[in-house]
Amino acid sequence: MSAGTGSATSRIHVLGAGAVGLLFAAHLRQAGHPITLLLRSQSAVDRFERQGSRISVINDWVRVHPSRRLLLQPGEDITPCTIDGIQAEDIHTDNDQQGVISKLVVATKAQDTLQAFGRVRMRLGAQSTVVLLQNGMGVFEAIQREFYTQPDNVPAFIVGTNAHGCLRASGDEFVTRHTAMGSCTFATRPALAACGAPDSALELMTALAELPLDVAVVNWSELHVQLLLKLAANAVINPATALAGCHNGLMSSHDMST
Repeated sequence: MSAGTGSATSRIHVLGAGAVGLLFAAHLRQAGHPITLLLRSQSAVDRFERQGSRISVINDWVRVHPSRRLLLQPGEDITPCTIDGIQAEDIHTDNDQQGVISKLVVATKAQDTLQAFGRVRMRLGAQSTVVLLQNGMGVFEAIQREFYTQPDNVPAFIVGTNAHGCLRASGDEFVTRHTAMGSCTFATRPALAACGAPDSALELMTALAELPLDVAVVNWSELHVQLLLKLAANAVINPATALAGCHNGLMSSHDMST
């Protein structure tokens, strides 16, 4: 798929080019939205452009799907799905040169989010919308404390939780392996600013809801409960997988469960 340039208000910027960020950027682009990856250096932008300004998704989840796996021959490789026409920018480029960000998906790791958000904060305004896609809780509150102590020029915020399994492909910087088909849930946080939600909030939420990733849109109180349950589960599973030296999915196998 090739991309048009798209207007500044229709373009979706994705901050965090790890496995989750690449997965959502690829699906949003495949749905027809103009996408810009915000990368950590100009050298990363140059590498992305040299390899064709594209993201590849390897849908490994089909190997365990009840029906889709029947279409695979034993030992058959899964052909990557390649999505092209994606733009990239260096996150450190002067804000005045890059312009306002209308829609931003933040998919950095939780511990890196505050610093990364600070790099683009001046490109956001009251008409912007930010999606936070981090494991755990407290990222929204940390951003609020650090950057938005006054209700002026505050963007709308959407918080999401993602249960899709995905890993960065070894040795391939812009390839993500979609290892397990899960679901994701999004909710709009109560507004920090006095004015209502901007148009970009509804537009971005609609774009997310239409993705083929089993997306649910709920109210904040319901998502808050889901986040608490996920936090409790991760508090048990993550130490166990670290001690066992395995990925999360192996914890359900017989050998691991005993």
